[in-house]
Amino acid sequence: MKRLLLLLSLTALTISCAHKAQDTLPESIDDNLYRFGVNTSPYEYFNTGETPVPAGYEPFYISHYGRHGSRSDWGDDYGEVVKVMEKAKEAGVLTDEGKSALHALDTTYKLHNGMNGRLTPLGAREHRQIAGRMYEKYKRVFRNGGSVRAVSSYVPRCLVSMAAFTGELLSREPGLDISWDTGEAFMNYCSSEDPDEIHDKARAIVREYAGKHSMDTVAFARHLFTDEAAARAAIEVPMEDLMYGVIYMARVSGAFELDRTLIDLFSTSDLEHFMRTSSLQLYLTQCNSVEFGDIRMAVPEVDNLVKDFIEKADEAISKGNRAADLRFGHDYQLLAFSSRLGVKGIGERMTKEEAANWPGWLYTPFAGNLQMIFYKNKSGDVIVKCFINERETTLIGLPDGPYYPWEDVKGMFKELEP
Repeated sequence: MKRLLLLLSLTALTISCAHKAQDTLPESIDDNLYRFGVNTSPYEYFNTGETPVPAGYEPFYISHYGRHGSRSDWGDDYGEVVKVMEKAKEAGVLTDEGKSALHALDTTYKLHNGMNGRLTPLGAREHRQIAGRMYEKYKRVFRNGGSVRAVSSYVPRCLVSMAAFTGELLSREPGLDISWDTGEAFMNYCSSEDPDEIHDKARAIVREYAGKHSMDTVAFARHLFTDEAAARAAIEVPMEDLMYGVIYMARVSGAFELDRTLIDLFSTSDLEHFMRTSSLQLYLTQCNSVEFGDIRMAVPEVDNLVKDFIEKADEAISKGNRAADLRFGHDYQLLAFSSRLGVKGIGERMTKEEAANWPGWLYTPFAGNLQMIFYKNKSGDVIVKCFINERETTLIGLPDGPYYPWEDVKGMFKELEP
């Protein structure tokens, strides 16, 4: 009876207060073209409102998984792209826009500095800002005297993200008891990738989809060159190859806090197709797709992260001496775990056709994160609410959200165990 009354009260509160949480999420990349890269899009904070906490409940514990912040991309070919454009400059065929593009490409190459996947200053700042907002919302949690446990993938960009995040918490609450750890054992739940049986099949689908669109080489060349024929002779590479080289440098320009010079070289159609191709690849290989979801959800590292969330939350509930568990890892694991949890927008059973239209930039930007906030009342009842990228969300496998009895969330997890 007690459990029934709790469920009824949560349902009534959700219905009565739902109108107070206003959805202001953008529907396209139009007002921020950096989003076209999907998982190379810098973090954006959207304050979309929040359903009030049920009466009598107070937050006491936070369980978190965060992707590293904005980073450099894989730039082994950057120098070659710059050399190609320098040939065009020597031939005297660059437009003013082409000269600006060459400067932007050279700047990107130098900022990259031969370091693939390195956290940028923006990436560290993203985590400090997320931590600051978490602290301001949940001061009660951090001032109750409990400890904070932070663990990370041993990849440097994740370690620096963890340092930035926890450093911000300490700057707000110097007395916090924080522990830090990393190592091979933590990779068992801080990181995972699509297994081989998905890898090749999914990429064949992505290649087929990508082949349906032809890049607008004419418009691209018009931006850069005064004489396309002379430029083609000077650069000695196919124009489409140059386009792909430039677009892969353009997709990381936001992480380096550069302007849109490189992005503006491409048509809206080209950017949108690149975005859809990236979204399709991510959903097929990392999320709960019709084609490969059963295999992806059964990867051991995903199951390990499920167990880690459950065991650490149960420990915090029973002992009462833990304020937060913070985990820092990678986008693939964030997507897979969120799919397994059934986070709305990530956990749906999408076909490959639907996945190509999935707005991945909303769910897997740099510094993407999942936060589970735990609340309890004086009777000891525990409920939980989930946030994806600091936006209140619901779980598609459970009714009457966004607040759920913790035992129901645990039960759903166990039903999904492979």
